[in-house]
Amino acid sequence: MDHYLFLLKKFLGNLLMPVPVTLLLLLWALLLLLRAKTRWLGMVVVFFATALLFVGSYSPLSHQYISSFENQIPNYQQPEIPVNYVAVLGSWHQSVANQPVTSELSPTAIVRLAEGIRIYHLNPGSKLIFTGFRGIIKDRVSYPEKLQELALALGVPEKDILVLNGPRDTMEEAQLIADQFPAASLVLVTTAVHMPRALFLFQHAGLDPIPAPTEHLSKPFKSWWTFPAAETLAHSEYWAHERLGFLWAQLTQQVKSYSDQD
Repeated sequence: MDHYLFLLKKFLGNLLMPVPVTLLLLLWALLLLLRAKTRWLGMVVVFFATALLFVGSYSPLSHQYISSFENQIPNYQQPEIPVNYVAVLGSWHQSVANQPVTSELSPTAIVRLAEGIRIYHLNPGSKLIFTGFRGIIKDRVSYPEKLQELALALGVPEKDILVLNGPRDTMEEAQLIADQFPAASLVLVTTAVHMPRALFLFQHAGLDPIPAPTEHLSKPFKSWWTFPAAETLAHSEYWAHERLGFLWAQLTQQVKSYSDQD
């Protein structure tokens, strides 16, 4: 059952992004425009789809809603007593022959790893925790194993790296780390726009990690005179994915709470 819920979450999460929604709206508008009685509604849908695409790809507007979401969680603050563990959450990778490990890992994974190693050096005696799985299409090497490969190449001792294979999403990562290290002091490293959901799930798993958001998507804009851009649209999709993911996490935690009471 959990497997099917995971697949459903992935399907809905990809379907309800700005680009698929815009395409579905345009397809609906085309069908409406073919009939004289519904032509006016088709024009309204075209306008709405165009407005959605513009808002998602115009950086002065996207900065407003992305920054407000990212800024909920402050940047990493070094504690007086060094922490025991630095958990770097999963992203994605693909093993490809004849490519360096930096090409096999996603840009997000590399940024998270770099921040994790930086914080690891700030906390003498700490260990890095890498989590993740092999992907829906099985990869010969898991994501945390690929992160370990790059961390070793960057000089992190193997004894300071803990690889936790298996978790498919943030909820499973939080539960696994809580089971393995229930009372440890922990820094949580992930992308800034993902941090509110991640922190929510880790706290519900019984942990109180120090957040370390990185790879902030929102940047101050210099002028309103700019063109919509595909990169900005990608950032808006990431934000929309996290908003939906946060709602899903809150819903599943409520259902779990009711089940536990029963």
